[in-house]
Amino acid sequence: MMSIKKIINRASSSLAVVALALGLSPVIANAAGPGTATSNLTTVSTGYVANATSNAEATSNAQFSVTPGMLTLNDVPNILLSNTSISDLANADAKLQLASGPTVGGVAYDGNNSGNLNITDYRGSHAGWSLTVGMSPFTSLTSAATITGTTMNLAFTPNSLANTETPDPTTVALTPGTVTGGWISNPTTLWNAPANTGEGSNSATLNNNTSLNIGKTLATSGTYDSTLFWALQDAPVATVAS
Repeated sequence: MMSIKKIINRASSSLAVVALALGLSPVIANAAGPGTATSNLTTVSTGYVANATSNAEATSNAQFSVTPGMLTLNDVPNILLSNTSISDLANADAKLQLASGPTVGGVAYDGNNSGNLNITDYRGSHAGWSLTVGMSPFTSLTSAATITGTTMNLAFTPNSLANTETPDPTTVALTPGTVTGGWISNPTTLWNAPANTGEGSNSATLNNNTSLNIGKTLATSGTYDSTLFWALQDAPVATVAS
């Protein structure tokens, strides 16, 4: 008489053959796990078996997604400078210091009167960024008069930097540039965040080292205005090899 053990073995072999014929992976009833892509707790006919010599082991997934944000320029400052006189400009070079208060009557509308500069980078690409600024000539708001021979010294104090590796904005000296097609043709890099820096919120404020130098000149009286052109680029400025 055939033993019960042999009958069970033959039955198991027959089931394996049927499974192969159907293109299925044979399932081991006493499998202890963990599963594979083709044989796991969602595909086996019975669960994993724990016994006196081995555990039943299983694995499952826990996951979440992080969605990217944007790189944005949020604040740029207006710059009010101290007054000067026809006499002062006629007799010597002048240096106008940063003053407090709003600018009035200019043709640019994005600036704030608090001296604030802010950039946020929530892209998650760690690519870095750069900010350039340029300056148009100073022109009278009430006539066609201009004042030439000017240099704007822009200086910022960094405030909160979400990524402490982010470099500070640099102090730059701006001379009037050519405006072509509504935009400045020769901007200067003010803030450069290399890869893996500049992420999060980055803010800075104009400080008292900001000034305007004017060469000795015979000027026409009036209020003079210049447009500052700010441009945020989604990559750092390439470093020139030494």
